[in-house]
Order: sequence, then structure tokens, then C-alpha cells
Amino acid sequence: MPINILICDDTAEDSAQLTEALYAYDHTFNIITYSDGQALLDDFPELKHSIDILFLDIYMPGLDGIKTAEKIRNERRDIKIIFTTTSNEHYPQAYELFAFNYIVKPVEREKLYRILDQAIFEIRRDTSQRIRFSYKSTMHSVDCRDILYIESRNKLLLFHKTCGEILQCYGKLDAIEKELPPESFIRCHQSFIVNAAFITEMGENYFRVGQVAISISKKNLKQAKEQYYAYLFSHMGKGLSS
Repeated sequence: MPINILICDDTAEDSAQLTEALYAYDHTFNIITYSDGQALLDDFPELKHSIDILFLDIYMPGLDGIKTAEKIRNERRDIKIIFTTTSNEHYPQAYELFAFNYIVKPVEREKLYRILDQAIFEIRRDTSQRIRFSYKSTMHSVDCRDILYIESRNKLLLFHKTCGEILQCYGKLDAIEKELPPESFIRCHQSFIVNAAFITEMGENYFRVGQVAISISKKNLKQAKEQYYAYLFSHMGKGLSS
């Protein structure tokens, strides 16, 4: 899957040079450029679920890079924000905004490419743990590790999250099952998929997730229990300190 990159820099020459360096690294990148922070924020609701990396100049007229980053962080905490600027004096502010990195211009390709290596590694690792779906023109991007279980009801899929929120979309459980990490999600019923990480009890024909008992159908009983035992075995001892 191509990496989506956004550059926001009011200096056209700097933006062009960075774009050239990025394409030299990987010609499959999807790159969008903006010349000011406010224009970026105006379009961000449509972009926020697709952008992976944001290169953000700090010194821009109007809304500077720091203020732009603050507003973006309120919408997406996982975008890799890389500040590009002519001074290192804003490094503490960048740190507070959980910036992925900070490059002082002119951008050195060797350093840029080292940063990209790490950023792309993390993006691809994290993407494998995310699921995307839309409902009534709203796109959702959900970390699978935040899903307790998924329920199929009246042609809707209900995603029960750890925070108590329930998201929904139209679809079939068979299709969504193929997009989930198979080592941690267990199909236990025609209408339920459970995240093994949140199972607190396994009964004769049910899994308990918090206060909810989720049935294990006769058809899925053997496979579901074997998969749960395999999950427990693979996680045995993890998190224990010596």
C-alpha cells in the first residue's frame, strides 16, 4: 500500500526540493503539498484518515507550523509529524507535540532517508493493526487493539470498543474477519468475533468479555477454544518482570 505524504511549506523551492528527494527515495509515494497551515486545516477533515506522514515547516505566515500541528494532533495522534525548519529553537515544542522527528534546513538526504526508513517501518507495522470502514459518509480508522468484539446485527456490524464507544457499518462478518489479525480475533459464532486479549472467562459454550457473555456456537466450538488456548500459550509469561 503506497505511503501518503503531505508537505506544508510556504517556500515553493523548499517544497519542490523535498518532493524531489522523497520521490527519489520511493517513486510510489502519494505526495500532496500545501503552502500554508490554514489551507491544510480547512481540507484536513477529508484528508485525516489517509495521511501517513506530514512534513511541516514551522516558519509560515498566518498559522505557523506549531499551531497547525497542535490542531492536527487533536484530530489524529498517529500521523508521523516531521518538522522542517531553519532553526532548532522549537525542538522543545515539537517534543511536546509528539513529533516523529525534526529536520533543520537544508534537508540532508542521508538524514531524511534514515528518518523515512524508521517512519515507514512503524507505519506498516501499525497499519496491520488497523481496520478502516465507512458509515453514512464518515470514514473510521480503528486500532484493532481497541476492539473488544464485533457483532453482526440486522445487516449492520457493531464494533464494541474498549472506551465504551460502539461504531457501526454495513457489511458481513465473513468479510471483516479477513481484515483482522487472525492470531487475536476469534470467530466464535455466526454473529460474533471476539478479541482474545479481552476474554476474561471461557465457559463451556461462551466467552466472557467484561460483563458480556458471548455465545460460542456448536459449529465454532472446537476451533474457537483451540484458537483461544493458542493465544494464551503464545502470550504466556509476557509482561512479567524478573
